[in-house]
Amino acid sequence: LSTYYITNNLRMALREGLCIVMVLLMTQVLTEAVDCDVGELTSSCKTCINGTRSGKCAWCKETETCLPYNPVTDISNLPNCGKNFYASNCVVNHRMVIVGVGIAAGLVILFITGCTIWCCCCRGKKARARKMKQQEDEYQAQRDAISDKHDASRSDRQEKHDAIRMKYGLKKNNTYERFD
Repeated sequence: LSTYYITNNLRMALREGLCIVMVLLMTQVLTEAVDCDVGELTSSCKTCINGTRSGKCAWCKETETCLPYNPVTDISNLPNCGKNFYASNCVVNHRMVIVGVGIAAGLVILFITGCTIWCCCCRGKKARARKMKQQEDEYQAQRDAISDKHDASRSDRQEKHDAIRMKYGLKKNNTYERFD
């Protein structure tokens, strides 16, 4: 029991530490200023994105300029450019990348939800049905055993009565008939 509390406290401390690290990293990413205007070196999308500032600059297709890009704040809109820009590659527009990642994440969540529902509900019903069938079979076996025991005692009792009747000369078949 005490090891549970120790591990639980360790987990909480680890979570808090990770949260602090994430906040520090986020503030560093948000406050870092990047100069993407390097002149003729950034005259194309390829040199802008794959240049020395990889991941910090984005290519604006409308103005054909290289602009600073912050992946946290400029997720869907780039200032002075709008929504038509390339941030991670020059083949697929950044907006399409965001839509594709969103769709993929949604499909993964749906798949996980479906698997969870199937495992918890469907398999659980089958297991409960099997357990109920097993309990019914055990109950029926007990009832059959009790019935067999009663039949055996009834036949033993009948044999004893017949032996007593034979001993004292009583007839089993009654000669008297019932009136209808």
